[in-house]
Amino acid sequence: MGFRYSVFRYNRRGALWGQSRVMGIIVRSESIYSDWLGLGPPLRWLGRKLLFLWVRTKILPADVAEKYLPAEVPVLYVLANDALSSRLVVEEACIRHELPRLSEPPTGSGDEYRSVVFLRRLRGWLRRRGEPVQSPRLVRMIDAVHANPAMDMNVVPVSVFWGRSPDKERAPLKLLFSETWAPAGRIRKMLIVLVHGRQTLVQFSEPVSLRKFVDEAHADGLNDERMLRKLSRVLRVHMRRLRVATIGPDLSHRRTLRGQILRSPSVREAIDRHATRQGISPEAAAHKAGNFVDEIAADYSHAFIRFMERLLSWLWNRVYDGIEINHVDAVRTIAEECEIVYVPCHRSHFDYLLLSYVLYHAGLVPPHVATGINLNIPIVGPLLRRGGAFFLRRSFGGNKLYTAVFQKYLALNLARGVPIEYFIEGTRSRTGRLLSPKSGMLAMTIRGHVRQPSRPVAFVPVYFGYEKLLEGRSYIGELSGDPKKKESFFGFLRSLGAIRRKLGKVYVNFGLPIPLDELLDQHNDAWRGELQTTEKPAWLTAAVDDAANRIMRHINMAAAVPPVSLLALPLLSAPRQAMLEDVLRVQLDLLLSILRDAPYADRVTFPEMTGRSIIDYGLEMNLIKRRPHPLGDVLSAQGNDAIMLTYNRNNIMHLFSLPSMIACCFLNNRRMRVGKIVELGKMVYPYVQAELFLHWEQEDLETVLRQILSALVDHGLLEWESDGEVCKRPAVDTPGALQLSLLAHGALQRLERYYMTIALLLKHGPGHVNQSNLENLCQLMAQRMSMLYQFDAPESFAKPLFRDFIDSLRNAGVVWVDDSGLLDFDDRIRAVEDDANLVLGEQIRHSILQVIHV
Repeated sequence: MGFRYSVFRYNRRGALWGQSRVMGIIVRSESIYSDWLGLGPPLRWLGRKLLFLWVRTKILPADVAEKYLPAEVPVLYVLANDALSSRLVVEEACIRHELPRLSEPPTGSGDEYRSVVFLRRLRGWLRRRGEPVQSPRLVRMIDAVHANPAMDMNVVPVSVFWGRSPDKERAPLKLLFSETWAPAGRIRKMLIVLVHGRQTLVQFSEPVSLRKFVDEAHADGLNDERMLRKLSRVLRVHMRRLRVATIGPDLSHRRTLRGQILRSPSVREAIDRHATRQGISPEAAAHKAGNFVDEIAADYSHAFIRFMERLLSWLWNRVYDGIEINHVDAVRTIAEECEIVYVPCHRSHFDYLLLSYVLYHAGLVPPHVATGINLNIPIVGPLLRRGGAFFLRRSFGGNKLYTAVFQKYLALNLARGVPIEYFIEGTRSRTGRLLSPKSGMLAMTIRGHVRQPSRPVAFVPVYFGYEKLLEGRSYIGELSGDPKKKESFFGFLRSLGAIRRKLGKVYVNFGLPIPLDELLDQHNDAWRGELQTTEKPAWLTAAVDDAANRIMRHINMAAAVPPVSLLALPLLSAPRQAMLEDVLRVQLDLLLSILRDAPYADRVTFPEMTGRSIIDYGLEMNLIKRRPHPLGDVLSAQGNDAIMLTYNRNNIMHLFSLPSMIACCFLNNRRMRVGKIVELGKMVYPYVQAELFLHWEQEDLETVLRQILSALVDHGLLEWESDGEVCKRPAVDTPGALQLSLLAHGALQRLERYYMTIALLLKHGPGHVNQSNLENLCQLMAQRMSMLYQFDAPESFAKPLFRDFIDSLRNAGVVWVDDSGLLDFDDRIRAVEDDANLVLGEQIRHSILQVIHV
């Protein structure tokens, strides 16, 4: 038969040599048999066994049989080309997952003898090329489905990725060993399998119903020939997009990226303006622009990504008890159709690494990450570049040349299909709340897409939830007034000592994608190409602000609720951060019930636990202490542990914002009309929505509030009167009254902060204080309040909380800035104060006023 066997053995010194002979057998067999079925079942079995002595595969999706391939529908697999190694890998995957085999005929297909077609045939010996083909088998299947109206067939594209490395890296050895966009010759393919065979990805795509395709094609008036061409084109485009989403774009022009940027019209214009303004030669200005490119650009290396994947696997196993990932399948689907921009919340420096790691393991290419220039420190900076980081200055400072270079770099990467990641908050949140969005990167993304809309763009919000933060102690110091420590290499080395601590679990939830084209259509349906004639259309600013708010709301709509965060919510509401164990258990069960019965959003995830198991988890994590007592144990949070629990509480505060706000209405009132509750809710909601990025619209608020009221009544926290038009709280000595009071404390501190700001404004009068001074006064008064009456946590008097509320008052027209730059207002602010008087008790209001007037 001409099939040459080689004897090999496994030992420490000869294992690689033996594997190379195995790969050689397979490669030489492909040269002898152009049709793998000609080998016969024994030789196909032998080829798979030899190959899988070395190769290890990951199948996506893991539940492919249940998800995509119902047993009653015949299957026709589609491969990009007819490489033998890929066919053997797919055949083995089908066997292991009990799928129909490539080498078996489709059910009810007549004389067909296998279930696979190829989009290209490989030709050549050492240098191979792929020639597009129109498969006769696909033609026969289309004819069969057309002739038999009862017949259907699932056409399933299958892709095989060896190591998932983009082509054209700089190092010669990487060129030899990397997975490429061009077909590999036999020798090179052998080396690819050798180097990357243990990291092989097999991706089964969603099936195309041939019945549905044929019916739609005939409805469109396509004849059989055009129908075949259309189906082949759809499959080729799909597999190319999947390849971009999985291994990244073709990097064959990467070395010319610098030249592309410097030669682009917008940058050339900026260079000329800079030279004229600075009085230097155009060559010197161009050299400066080139330095900006070098300062900004990533130096993505797949070899480094593979190294980091192994290092991070070790790190996560050492530091975390697990990584819980939710809703990533939707990202994999949209990545095939759109350019992806990941927009996560920013909690920790680990965010950069964690998202890239999760995406790599989900079969998606890690993104290029916008990183602050402060992290471009010796040794660390170059490593981050090789992991996909590109650097930007905290402020562009009116530097038009730098701005033009950066915008062009971002636009070119998006146009080439490179996924991008940036943190829309601009910096890490020190309090656990989402920060107000910084829209600079977002505006550049939108402007670049409007100017050159090559492919659809989708923003993918990502929510990170940490049970313990690596930077927790430094956050406490910064909120207490300590200066932020500057990043340095030695600081990086000192931080490595923290990995000795266990940090619990970490949660990564992917939010609902936001298609940019749809958003722009809502602001201007004729937006395409408008920036070619208009530098900054009037509608663009509103579109950017809308996109920023949607992203923040979608992040919160994908929140993960760790047990630690649920534990923090009632415990920090209690005096001295201590509660009876039974009371805490009942309150935790209530919070879990609210999450189930009045869900905030479909993508919110929470633990399938009980109050008892959450308490046990908190004790195991050493976050709370048990103090035994004959009448019942007391559980408490103490010291820095209690302060850090405020971060966990703030992560999920938005999920209970409306239930807590309703509960607040009954702290100072025995009963209240439902209409008045709705009226108060509508009054305060714009400010709460702006602070917590709540997703409900004002017109839907009454319906939502009534649903929450019903849920609280069902759980015994409130009671109906007058046929459901009046609510009252239970008797003081009932468990429901205590639960209602604890629930109210989640919103009480926020309402106190609002009241304090308004009281300070009224004290000074209109036109007597500017916003900056008012923010400072509010922060000092809140700090004093915290020291006198409340849990002294630095996050409770963080200045951004007051800044955002004053901005909301200005946006609502309740407060404005006069010609002198001072805050002015009229009697409308009195109405806000009157409503606060109705909700806040007299003792609370007197405490605030006492602090303000002393």
